[in-house]
Amino acid sequence: MANDDQRRKAFWDEEEEESDSPVRPGSKPQTAGAPKAIDAEAVDQKIHDTKVLMEQTHQLYQHYFNGVEKRPPAEKARFLEARIKEIERMNPPGTATRFKLSQFLAQYNTFKELWEKKLRERERK
Repeated sequence: MANDDQRRKAFWDEEEEESDSPVRPGSKPQTAGAPKAIDAEAVDQKIHDTKVLMEQTHQLYQHYFNGVEKRPPAEKARFLEARIKEIERMNPPGTATRFKLSQFLAQYNTFKELWEKKLRERERK
């Protein structure tokens, strides 16, 4: 759990640093509601980090569904959901990066539907 807390703190600290950065010369200032443009490497790294988190969450759900754990990983799932929402707001450059992002989001939605379906089945029993 301490490792998760450290990652969470590092993640939120990283976000604060990004929001404090000045506007680059020659670029337009971002408005509050507009998605910010980001480079492809940063998007790939965020996708990779979130994919690792998604796989961990999936493993924890499997442990819960198989009876190893007594509670579903609700906290980790909420943290994953927050990361997914952040990734959805990204505006990646290039078609390849957008494709990777859409494939990743489709994979997440598949897992989420599976988890919800199994949770409903387990509640019925």
